[in-house]
Amino acid sequence: LHLVCVLPLLPQFHSKINAQVPYQVPGYQQWMKMRSTSMIRSKCDSGMLWSAVSLIVVTMAITSPCQVQAKVLELHGSGTTNPSKCFWLIMDQFMDRLRATSRLTYRAVGSGTGQEEFMGLEASNYSFPINDFGSGDIPISSENYQKLQSNNIQILHFPFVLGAISLFHSIPGVKSGEEGLNLSPCLLARIFKRDITIWDHQDILNINPDLQDRLPRKNFEITIAHRQSGSSSTASFTQYLHESCSEEWPEDMVGKTIDWPADSLICEGSAGMTDCIRDNEGTIGYIDSGHGLSENLVEIELQNKDGHYLSSQESASQGGIGFAAANIPDSLDKDFGSVDLLNQGGRYTWPIVAMSYVYVRKDLSHINSPAEQELLKSFLKSLYESEYIEQCEDLFGFTRAPDDIKILALSSLNTMLEIAEGAPKFFIENSIQPNVGQEEYAISVKRRTYAEYSRGTIGDDLTALKEYKTEINDLLLQLKLDMERLDNTMDTIKDTTKDLALEFTEIQKASEAEEVLSADQIEEEISSVFDEARKTFTSKHDRQLTAAVTMASLSIVCWAAFVLYLVKRRMGLCAKDSSPEVIRL
Repeated sequence: LHLVCVLPLLPQFHSKINAQVPYQVPGYQQWMKMRSTSMIRSKCDSGMLWSAVSLIVVTMAITSPCQVQAKVLELHGSGTTNPSKCFWLIMDQFMDRLRATSRLTYRAVGSGTGQEEFMGLEASNYSFPINDFGSGDIPISSENYQKLQSNNIQILHFPFVLGAISLFHSIPGVKSGEEGLNLSPCLLARIFKRDITIWDHQDILNINPDLQDRLPRKNFEITIAHRQSGSSSTASFTQYLHESCSEEWPEDMVGKTIDWPADSLICEGSAGMTDCIRDNEGTIGYIDSGHGLSENLVEIELQNKDGHYLSSQESASQGGIGFAAANIPDSLDKDFGSVDLLNQGGRYTWPIVAMSYVYVRKDLSHINSPAEQELLKSFLKSLYESEYIEQCEDLFGFTRAPDDIKILALSSLNTMLEIAEGAPKFFIENSIQPNVGQEEYAISVKRRTYAEYSRGTIGDDLTALKEYKTEINDLLLQLKLDMERLDNTMDTIKDTTKDLALEFTEIQKASEAEEVLSADQIEEEISSVFDEARKTFTSKHDRQLTAAVTMASLSIVCWAAFVLYLVKRRMGLCAKDSSPEVIRL
């Protein structure tokens, strides 16, 4: 009924709707004829006419060219948690700086899930990935690489940062540094398979002689923490234990998923591992060092292949993390399954190094929009540009890929990615470029949001707060230790007081049983002591004393005579050889 009344009114609004807003209704002329009949007119009262007008206004608003929204460019990845903060930071900056509306996301779900979603469903012969790109701290395995190859799917590995997997603990009173906790790979293996369950085990004390005095109590228990299933950190850590101490950690205990001891803590992601270590006193766990250090966890000094104990910070300061990056294939479309960065030699080389990769398919046709394909390429390029990747080094403790890998990656972006023809080109405006910086696909460092500006200004405050938090935690820890020592001292005082009370009671009982002497009796006692002493000094003793005195006197006389003789003889010599003045002198 509404349409019956509305259609005849359309010509009245034609000038407003105009040709830019097509509004074609089949049978329009027929409806006009019907509109002329009295039957139809009778049904179009004044209220229905107002409804018709309202409908036209709404239609005009909806179909107005001013309301048409541009397509949002989307890019979605998933994978390892280790570089997730790096991804999020760069993605935020892309969304803030790109003029075109964009939405970039990354799910930190672990390398295993990232690889699974990148490969897609086996039932569809891996034709379509679930994500636009995957990421992991381990390469695609040779087995999965061959599965993709057999279905004519070419993939690329883009290594972009290296990170140290490190060990952290929560032993009260034991800090990081040279005076911290030293552990060898074999001790780690025995701890994580629960052969060693206390921190004051003799084998640990042998290389940490001062540890016993710093532990809060004897037989201080060890709690181990491990990641949930599918973690690349677990794969790297267990592979390291096997390669460096196979006698304690066999090959069947290597992988992203293994059977851990039943009493261990299960931790989800890097954040979960942080909580596991921090919230459970005496816990040890593995995590990427950048994340652990940013959370002010206490790092272990780990023995490397050359036998040196060092922290990941010391290794990084000497370039020891980058030293591990060797044996990378000369083309990014080759099989990376055999790449191994663990337990490499070198004075400062860190023994557990993971290289983070972005997995991308050569053919990007699974991404429907050519602009989104080009957006992915620009995002990958940013991972090798100082403007972006330096942030991940400074803020999150990563080491950027060596120069030879950077050159190889940038070349592969330009020559190997298959992007649809006519895709728009993105570019970065680092310095002011009039007009060009306002183009739709310009990523301008001058284009910011207040939220980004605010995040930048509070960065220093957050750093100061973290340092303050660390100081407070140290003070609380020291206070806790002091309280424990005070409790021990109070227990000792209580025991001593009990012993003194017993002794006093005994003395009091003895005093009550004995007779108290008067002053005259005490004087008589003293006199009797002297009398006894006199009796012991007999006449024999007197004769011996007299003889000793006599002999001493004779000795003195003899020495005096000898001295006089020497003087006289000397004076006689002077009288013969000297002048009268000298003689008189």
